[in-house]
Amino acid sequence: MPAPIGPLLGFTLGILFAWAAAEELARSPEPRVLNRSQLLVFAFCLLVYAPLGGFFVGFAPAWAYVYLVAPSQTSSFLDAAVVLLNAISVPLGFFSTARLASRRDLLALARVAAVPALLTVGVLGASLRRLALVGSYAQFHGDFGTQALGGSPLGYALLWMGAVLVGATLWTLYCLRRMSSDRRKL
Repeated sequence: MPAPIGPLLGFTLGILFAWAAAEELARSPEPRVLNRSQLLVFAFCLLVYAPLGGFFVGFAPAWAYVYLVAPSQTSSFLDAAVVLLNAISVPLGFFSTARLASRRDLLALARVAAVPALLTVGVLGASLRRLALVGSYAQFHGDFGTQALGGSPLGYALLWMGAVLVGATLWTLYCLRRMSSDRRKL
């Protein structure tokens, strides 16, 4: 996923996960005490979201940085910072809206989620023409040797990673909702 979009999308997913875990968060005696929903969000972030963002930074850095920065000018520190920012964005969105979710204030949650969601769509829309091409930084700026994203190995990787992200997100939402309903039956 492109580096500018990863943290915004992750924060939005964290808010969505907080909404799905609202009942369990409402039952939690102390927000600082780890519960099952928080552990599941951490597992999603470490096993799915951070590796997904790290893949594109590692294997297609010019594309991941939307051809704005030459990979030769970036340091491994910047790459690691981008992956770390992706990793913490999901729990950050979850924990920053946990109180709103536990109060079941859907309107406030929607307002908070609207900002990163609209920024994600805006950044994606602004960079769509750049992201539709695959090539090196020099190829993109020299206007030679680029190919369309569709049908390229990067395009197939993006399609696969998108399917993994959607599937893991739906599974996590299902598990969060089920955890809340299981406790209700006890």
